[in-house]
Amino acid sequence: MSEKTLDTLFKLLDEYQVEVPIVQRDYAQGRQDTHAKTVRSNLLNDMRSAILKKTSPLDLNFVYGKVEGIKFIPIDGQQRLTTLFLLHLYACRDDETKTPLLHKFTYETRVTSREFLKKLFDNRSSVFGTGTSPSAEIEDAEWFVSAWVHDPTIKSVLVMLDDIQTMFGDIDHLAEKLTDIGVEPLIFKFLEMQDLGMEDSLYIKLNARGKPLTEFENFKARLLGRMKKLNLSFIDKFELNFDRDWTDLFWREHKKDFDQTYYAFFGVLLMNKGIISDDKNWANTLDYSKIEAEVFETAFYTLNYLCNKFSSKDVNVLISISLGEGHTYANRVLFHAVTTYLFMSKGTDDYLKHWIRIIRNLTLNSTIDEFSLYRNSIESINSLAENWDALLEYFSKKGKVTGFNQQQIEEEQVKAQIIINDENFAQDICKAEQHLYFSGQIRSALYLSKNNTGEYVKEQFIQYWGKLSVLFDDTKPKHGLLLRRALLTFGDYTLPVSQFKTLCVDDPNESANTPSLKSLFANCGNVVRQLLDALDSNTDLKEQLKGIIANSSVPKNDWRYCLIHYPKLFNWMSISHLRLRVIQGEMHLIQNKWSNGYNYALFLSALYEELNKREIESTFDGELGNYVQHFLYANGYTISFKNGQFYVSESNGTSVFKSQTDAPITETADFISMN
Repeated sequence: MSEKTLDTLFKLLDEYQVEVPIVQRDYAQGRQDTHAKTVRSNLLNDMRSAILKKTSPLDLNFVYGKVEGIKFIPIDGQQRLTTLFLLHLYACRDDETKTPLLHKFTYETRVTSREFLKKLFDNRSSVFGTGTSPSAEIEDAEWFVSAWVHDPTIKSVLVMLDDIQTMFGDIDHLAEKLTDIGVEPLIFKFLEMQDLGMEDSLYIKLNARGKPLTEFENFKARLLGRMKKLNLSFIDKFELNFDRDWTDLFWREHKKDFDQTYYAFFGVLLMNKGIISDDKNWANTLDYSKIEAEVFETAFYTLNYLCNKFSSKDVNVLISISLGEGHTYANRVLFHAVTTYLFMSKGTDDYLKHWIRIIRNLTLNSTIDEFSLYRNSIESINSLAENWDALLEYFSKKGKVTGFNQQQIEEEQVKAQIIINDENFAQDICKAEQHLYFSGQIRSALYLSKNNTGEYVKEQFIQYWGKLSVLFDDTKPKHGLLLRRALLTFGDYTLPVSQFKTLCVDDPNESANTPSLKSLFANCGNVVRQLLDALDSNTDLKEQLKGIIANSSVPKNDWRYCLIHYPKLFNWMSISHLRLRVIQGEMHLIQNKWSNGYNYALFLSALYEELNKREIESTFDGELGNYVQHFLYANGYTISFKNGQFYVSESNGTSVFKSQTDAPITETADFISMN
C-alpha cells in the first residue's frame, strides 16, 4: 500500500478517471430512513461549516482502491466520493472549465445508474438553474426515463441533490470556496492499494455491508475527529489499523455484518466507560466530546492484542462479545475486565491469565442482572485496576473487593493463597475450574477438604472434586432425579426462595430466580458432605444413587419419604422451579412459580400415586388457592390429610377410617383396596 496523501476530489480527478466498479453496492447516503437522514444531515452540516471556514477543513478519512493505468477503482470510499461529486456538480453547474474533470467520474454498478449520471452531468445547468427542487426538475425532464425511479442509486442521488441545494443554495461563490487551493475545505486521505488483484471477493469483503455502512462511516469519521481534537500521538496508527487490521479481525468471523461487530465492540466499551447508558441504538445520540484519551488507548491496545492473539483461550470471551454477543451485563463486565487490563498493561499479557481467571470466576458466580449491579461490578474492576500486575497477591492478602458475590470473593482469596504457596495444588484447582457447570466455583470440594488444623488438603480436594465432577455434565446433573432423591435420604437439603423451599433446579445460571443444585453444593452443607462421602467416583454412579435410595431409612411419615419413593411426584412441579410450601402445617407441591393456583397436598399426592400403582382410580378436587382444603376421591370415599394422618369418610360424610401407624400411605391404601 502506498503512502497516504491528503487529496481533494478535483486533485483525484486531475490524475485519474474514477470508476465505481460493477460489484460495488448502491449509493446509500441519500436513503430516506431515519438513520440515513441523520447521517446525511450531519455530513452536509459538517461540509458547510468547513466550506464557510467556521471549522477546520473536514477530513473524510481514507479512500483507497486499485489503480489500473489512468483509472482508479475505489474499494472503500465510493459513498463519500459520490457525495463529493454531486456537491461539486452542483457547485460547478455553470462552470464549463470543470467539465473535463467532472466527466471523469463514472459508475459501473448498473446500466441505469451509469446512464442517469451521464444525463445528469450533461444537463446539470438546466437541472440546477430553476427555483424548483432538483429531483422535481429531473423527474419532469424529457431525458429522464420513468423506470429509473426504481434504481436505488438514482433514488438516493435525487434525495441528496435536493438536500445539497437546501444546504448550499445560499452560499455565494460556492465553487470558488469549494475549490480554494489555499484552504481545501473538504479533504480525504488517498491510498493506492498495490498488487491486490481484482477478485470480486475483495470488493465484497469491503463493500457488501449494506445499509449500516453509512452509519459506520459516520461514526468512524466523528470518532477520528474527536481523536484529532485530543491531539493524540498515535492517531495515524489508529486510523490505519481501523481500516485494515481491525477490519480483518471482525471480517474473519462475521462477513455479512462485520460493521456491526465494530459497533458491538465500541458500544460495550463506551457503556462500560459510562459514556452511554445502553449499547443499543447509541450512535446517533453519542456525545463525542465525552470520549477521552483513555477510551482510544483502550481500543487501540485491545484491538491490536486481539489481532495478534485471536485464537488465545484467554481472550475468547472478549472476541465473542465484540463479535456481537455482548448484550448481557455479565458479558459486559468480562469485556471490561479484559479491556481494562490491556489498557493498564499497554497491550502486554504477562499477568492476564491470573487477572482473567479471578474476575471470570467472580463474574460468572455473582448475580449481575440489573444495571445497578452491573455498575457496581464495573467500579470494582476499576478499583482493582491498580493491581493489574499483582491481582493474585492482592487476593491472597485479602485485599478489599466489592461488587461481586461475597462467598465467591472469599473463595478466590483462599484459592489465591493456595496457588501462591503450592504449585501442584494450584494445577488441580485450575483444572477443576474448567468444569462448565460450576464455572470456577469449586468451594464445594475445597472447603470439604479442610482439616481440623485449618489446612486445605490437596488429596482430599482431589477426592471430593472427583466425585463432584462425575455428578454433573456441562449444563445439568447427569441423573438429576436420582440425585435429588438420594440427597433427601440424608436430610432436608432444600433451599429457601421467597415463601417457598426448592428442591433446586438444574440450570446453574438460575434464570428462573430459583436456586440451583450448583448453589446447593456451593453451600457445602452436611447433606452434601454425607452424599459425597457415600459415593465412589470409580463405581457406576447411577447404580450407587439407586442403592442409596433403596437403603433409605427415612420414616414413612416424613414428607421426604413421599418424594424418595414416589418419583412421579417431581412431575407435579414445574421443572424450572421445583417448589414446595408448607401450608396450614402440611407440605404442598407447587405446580408453577407461585402457590395461588393449583397446588397439591404432598401426602395426598403420594397416596394418589400409590393407588394408581394398585390400579385404583382416584381424583382430586379442583379448587384454587393457598388455604383451601384438598380432598382425594377413590372408591366412593373422600380422603383428606391433616396432622400426619389420613381421614377417610363416605359420601354422606360418615367417618370410616383414620390412619394410625407410622406408614400412613400404605395403611390408607390397604384400607381403600379392601373396601
